[in-house]
Amino acid sequence: MEASHRKLSAAVVLLLVLAVETGSVQAGECLSKSTTFKGLCFKSSSCNDKCLKESSAYSGGKCRGIYFTCWCITPCATQMAPEASPPQRARMDDVGGLE
Repeated sequence: MEASHRKLSAAVVLLLVLAVETGSVQAGECLSKSTTFKGLCFKSSSCNDKCLKESSAYSGGKCRGIYFTCWCITPCATQMAPEASPPQRARMDDVGGLE
């Protein structure tokens, strides 16, 4: 009986931590996958140039992730709950880095 109470308490604490983490407002940089960059992204400077030409909303671009993808940078200060995010949008922390 004691072990089940501990497991229940641990589960409640875990859920609280997750709720606080996903419910927080996070300012910073958000990434949108480039629609004009073709091929594998090895040089962030090339990605940066494409993103700046792609949209005036982008402040730059970086090569990120294990798939060598070009991600354009936009400022974000919105609530970043997973269900509220567009499909190809990710925080910089969420995308593995290659510099």
